[in-house]
Amino acid sequence: MRKPLKSMVALPTLVTLGNTFCGFLAATYLVQAALHFGASAGLGQTQPEFYEYLVRAVWAMLLAMVFDFMDGKVARLTGCESEFGVQIDSLSDCLSFGVVPALMFKVLAEYEFGMSPKAALVLACFYLFGAVLRLARFNLEADLETDDHKSFKGLPSPAAAAGVASIVYLYASRRYDSDWDSAIATSFPWIVTSLGILMWTKLPYIHFANTLLTEKRQPWQLLVIIGGIGVVATEPEISIPALMMAYAISGPVLYIWNLLTGQSTVDGESLL
Repeated sequence: MRKPLKSMVALPTLVTLGNTFCGFLAATYLVQAALHFGASAGLGQTQPEFYEYLVRAVWAMLLAMVFDFMDGKVARLTGCESEFGVQIDSLSDCLSFGVVPALMFKVLAEYEFGMSPKAALVLACFYLFGAVLRLARFNLEADLETDDHKSFKGLPSPAAAAGVASIVYLYASRRYDSDWDSAIATSFPWIVTSLGILMWTKLPYIHFANTLLTEKRQPWQLLVIIGGIGVVATEPEISIPALMMAYAISGPVLYIWNLLTGQSTVDGESLL
């Protein structure tokens, strides 16, 4: 078998740097949102530009997730998997799925929900620390958490970030509904704290992407998947946060199920 050209190593690295760029872009949008809020503070109401920049940050983070999903696939296709790739991938994830969601929460909680800057900072750092610890453990166990595995240990940082981003998008799109405003303002701090905790646990989480793409499906299962996609396409503002929260809860649920059924390991690793 011919060995791939060494120049091909640049390809997965560039894909990973696409993740880094999108994370930085999202952070700049959040800074712009904060600046616009400050500029409109004396006008008595939040200006639309504040929400526009929040939504732009959400889309930039989602694009970062696309790059994050693709870099490992590209590395495998080109035969360029390396320790360097693992390290740069986690560094990029730390920015896009650690710093950006934490900053996203802080901006919304402090400027829109009226939370004190110190409290918002503490909760944002709590989430950030969970992401950093999760990614540091991933680096140490990279030989165990291979690209084709069927489960994760601890809530993956992209999934946690998607949960934060989807809630921010829901708030921005339903901001004129007082019931939604109140519900999100009350629950968001608890959600961010819980996501931070779930990331550094070793609770089992199914790798849905690999599971859906690699396992054979019955016709009814394909219909369920297609139906789910249809629901998401119809009401993305509500269905995506609901799916993300359901996935976050699935870790503790699966852990309890494994205990009840006597299964103490996932992919050969202890659940504790």
